[in-house]
Amino acid sequence: MIDRVGTPVSEMSPPVEYQPEWAQFWRQFWRIPLREKRQMIAGFLRFLWQIRKFDSREPIVLGPRVDILKKGGGSIVAGRGVRISQRCVLRVGGEGSLLYIGPRTVIGPETRIMAATQVRIGARCMISWNCSIFDSIGHRLWLENTGESEIEAPITIGSDVWIGPYSIIMKGVTIGDNCVIGAGSVVRRDMPPNSLVYGNPARPAGKVARWER
Repeated sequence: MIDRVGTPVSEMSPPVEYQPEWAQFWRQFWRIPLREKRQMIAGFLRFLWQIRKFDSREPIVLGPRVDILKKGGGSIVAGRGVRISQRCVLRVGGEGSLLYIGPRTVIGPETRIMAATQVRIGARCMISWNCSIFDSIGHRLWLENTGESEIEAPITIGSDVWIGPYSIIMKGVTIGDNCVIGAGSVVRRDMPPNSLVYGNPARPAGKVARWER
């Protein structure tokens, strides 16, 4: 399958250096409390139940009541160690559409991601609860002076990006690596790497040296 910018979906797997080693996961698994072990096992079993909806086979953890709808021709690719929390909603459009989630990325509860064209999320990101990421406004729109408006455009979110709760990432946006998006932000334009961003509309407010999960 070819995506809308001409890249085979099979080539959308993360680079080898981004894939965490299995030993790393096992060390972490044995250190966590028994309750969390049970939650991870249950989440992996949920993934196996819905594995037909994914175009990748790396093990991930799905929370309860994750709602996934993939129309014919769309693709969902998730890297090793992805966690998608409870009551998230994933929607992927028709032929050529792609939702790509990089390794070790965590998506918080009740977050919605809509990919009518392409939504690409890098490795080790943290997306908090009740966020919205959508690359299409869903309905055709005409403006008085400029005519019909663009209704969809791909979204790219770099690696090591932290998105705070209740944030909205709108169509056509590129967010650089190592950005921090403050709670309640509405991101409507590209953000350079290492930016602290917040507001509506969101604007860079500082430089990020580092952040911790």
